[in-house]
Amino acid sequence: MSEEEASPVIDKKENDFSDDDLQKAWKAFAEQKKDAGDTERLVLSKSVKKGENHSVVLMLGSQLEVSFLEKFDTEVVQFLRSELQNDHIVIRTEIAEIESEKKLYTSTDIFDYMVKQNPDLKDLKDRLGLDFDY
Repeated sequence: MSEEEASPVIDKKENDFSDDDLQKAWKAFAEQKKDAGDTERLVLSKSVKKGENHSVVLMLGSQLEVSFLEKFDTEVVQFLRSELQNDHIVIRTEIAEIESEKKLYTSTDIFDYMVKQNPDLKDLKDRLGLDFDY
């Protein structure tokens, strides 16, 4: 028996897919899981995009959401591989940095914020001779 006969050849599907195809498949999987728990629905509500080398990039908000994904990530990968006809698909996660806003406590902070929205307020304050420091 030769070596070629001993090892079965498995044809791997490697169809190229578009970002639009990925979005449709992601929504289809989310629709199948609409009765799932809150943690799964939270992860499935996040956005995905096509990455390099057959990867799917999932944008999550925290490390906690990554742990939620780990509970069912093989199921997601299998579904996407089947739907998109590509056996090389892998999921990569990226944690989006959430920019925290500065709290406005003093009247000077509030005024500075308002000036960013409308620079003419600074001119008005100067013309009227207003001062926020009591």
